[in-house]
Amino acid sequence: MSTTSIRPARSALGARVAPDCSRARVLIADGDGLARRMMRDALRRADRVAIVGTVGDAREALECARYYRPAVLLTDTALPPCGCVELIPKVLLDTPDTRILTISADDDDAALAALRAGAVGHISKDVEPDELARLAIRAAHGEALVPQRLLMPLLELLRELPVAGWRPLHSCLTTREWQVVELLTDGASTERIVEQLVLSPTTVYSHVKSVMRKLGVHSRHDVVLVAGRLRREEAWGEKPPLPPNEVPPSPAAGRGSH
Repeated sequence: MSTTSIRPARSALGARVAPDCSRARVLIADGDGLARRMMRDALRRADRVAIVGTVGDAREALECARYYRPAVLLTDTALPPCGCVELIPKVLLDTPDTRILTISADDDDAALAALRAGAVGHISKDVEPDELARLAIRAAHGEALVPQRLLMPLLELLRELPVAGWRPLHSCLTTREWQVVELLTDGASTERIVEQLVLSPTTVYSHVKSVMRKLGVHSRHDVVLVAGRLRREEAWGEKPPLPPNEVPPSPAAGRGSH
């Protein structure tokens, strides 16, 4: 079945159509055309939901998310070509206010991977049509929607997560800058960061320079030390004790680099 292609809606003057802020704006992404239509029809019954588009692959989903900036992206876990896990961080990087819900018939492993990547919940495809709309609205209003059967696997993943494996929700560093920091922590060279994040060397140098400026340090080694402390401060809301082998930056470091 062919993919339903969505083109950005425009007025006669070529400007974007103003969004209806009174309803939750939902973008549907599923490789199965029949599933897309069923979800679209279910959501259309709800007065408090506005469907901004239905797409059939990750490229179109990212394109439409960037343009429409929906409140909710409802995506199949098996979204072509490679599933939704690679799509989620890209959407959140460009539209951080979009809440991502995954949906599948029976794919708990993919649902867990999506939650780790940044999704706020998961829905089974056997959900009742009216309930689908209610769940989308709840997600748009900030609720996490995790099925009971996924709670224990999530707790197990949390226990296994190393201290350096997560980023604070609210931080002076951007998501991309934390990605750079984590690769620096692993000892990655500029070339490896370029390969891992699919960036140009110039962009990587720019991110590293920005991190150094924000942390007030002058070397990549100090970035690793100070970023680790920043992670704990931003997570705890206070300054924790320094680890035994960690020393505070020199007073000159606070002035930043130029």
